[in-house]
Amino acid sequence: MRNLMYFAQILFILLLLVSCQTEPEKLPDEIISGPIGQKLEDELTPYIRRIMIDHKCVSVAIGVTKGTEIIYAKAFGFEDIETRKEASIHTVYHMASISKPFVATAILQLAEKGKLSLDDPVVKYLPYFKLAENGHETVTIRHLLTHTSGLPITTGSYDWENPSFGEDALEKYVRSIAGEKLLFPSGSQFTYSNPGFECLGNVIAKVSGMSFEDYMQHHVLNPTGMRASTYSKPDYLPDNWAAAHLLRLSTERWQHYPYNRKHAPSSTLHSNVVDMCKWGIINLNYSKLNQLEILKPSTFARLFQPEFDTPWGGKIGLGWFLQEYAGKKTILHNGEDTGFETQLILYPEEEISIVVMANRNSSRTARIANATIEVILDLGIKDYKVSGRFPFGDQMAKNGIDSAKVLWHKLKSDSADRYQTGEYVLNTLGHSLIEADKFELAKEVFQFNIDEFPESPNVYDSFGDALLAEGDTLNAIRYFKKSLAVDPDFEDPKPKLIKLGVN
Repeated sequence: MRNLMYFAQILFILLLLVSCQTEPEKLPDEIISGPIGQKLEDELTPYIRRIMIDHKCVSVAIGVTKGTEIIYAKAFGFEDIETRKEASIHTVYHMASISKPFVATAILQLAEKGKLSLDDPVVKYLPYFKLAENGHETVTIRHLLTHTSGLPITTGSYDWENPSFGEDALEKYVRSIAGEKLLFPSGSQFTYSNPGFECLGNVIAKVSGMSFEDYMQHHVLNPTGMRASTYSKPDYLPDNWAAAHLLRLSTERWQHYPYNRKHAPSSTLHSNVVDMCKWGIINLNYSKLNQLEILKPSTFARLFQPEFDTPWGGKIGLGWFLQEYAGKKTILHNGEDTGFETQLILYPEEEISIVVMANRNSSRTARIANATIEVILDLGIKDYKVSGRFPFGDQMAKNGIDSAKVLWHKLKSDSADRYQTGEYVLNTLGHSLIEADKFELAKEVFQFNIDEFPESPNVYDSFGDALLAEGDTLNAIRYFKKSLAVDPDFEDPKPKLIKLGVN
């Protein structure tokens, strides 16, 4: 009996403790805060919904901060078009090249600790960093951060469909670029380079003694409170992660995912709206968020100092682009990989950050980001034209090419102010079909493009691309030659003909 009473008392105490515990915090589905947040809800939300419908987007997620607060955060659409699971502000997206500014922050952390200098040659830390015709000894860490190293935009395939998960994947990739040549002497020109950031990630690993992903998690992401964010991914799609989607004739779920550990530094950050808003706040406030300091304020400022001119009239800082929009200074980076599209824009003078992410290309994330500041600054939201590929592709998928042609002509005659119907629209659609190995459909689209724009050399070149992709070399050569017959100065078919042994 005494034992029974003892256990009853213990059970009562346990129940009391459980009843006194605080209920787990419920994460909000959206954030609308203050007058600016409400204004965005009233004006931007319907605009995004219209873009979603017009462009048949799968999902769009957006976050906006002012000062040190999130004032607007919403998600629209689905994580996965097949499961129809709704996206949320906690859905994790592949951030693509927005991965790069985080790498720049990590490099400056190591520089701040005296473990490296931005003007050190890369070979000091990666002795296997060698190129075909030398020049590698002149490439510095600063050159890599500013895309002025002379390395090309990419080397080979990203191998998304056959990813590497091994610890040595990044170093193997850096070793594999030994056959590459510098496009120009280091420091003399700007050319965007993904391989340059793989090299930076490898430097981080060698200097820190940790894997690149572990360093970023423990020294950049976790200290900023970005607990849902990671550079890693298992060999399956975790719950609450957005699936990748492709735009062909219509939108399709991609059965793969843009992840490969050998490209982690340039491309594989995964994050959500809430975490990216924290990143925006931290960068605008030089670490001043909840006593966080991942860099000294003076070091943070170095990230945003102009280092080199870009071909489009802006500047490049250390891993960030420095531009203007609507007469306001911007610090930004965007990203695009197969199945995803992202934007991150800071307005330092207004203390505003904007992040937009989508799980399909051609989702107008840049237009949405720009519309956001247009609302905030009372500039009036700019209207947009819709690519004719959306209605054309849908019609072709449902009723065939002849029906799609009729619709196309109707769009050109009745809705020219609403739809883009230029040669490049059909060209883009055709090439997306080549990527999907749908060569007959691609040729139908390209032939229609020839019928519509017979004086363009590009339309014949693209038809040749479809023929070449399906293995019809002789007819591909014929169409490449047709392209040059229309315009002998058109460059695109020339290297293809040379590669095929035709002078």
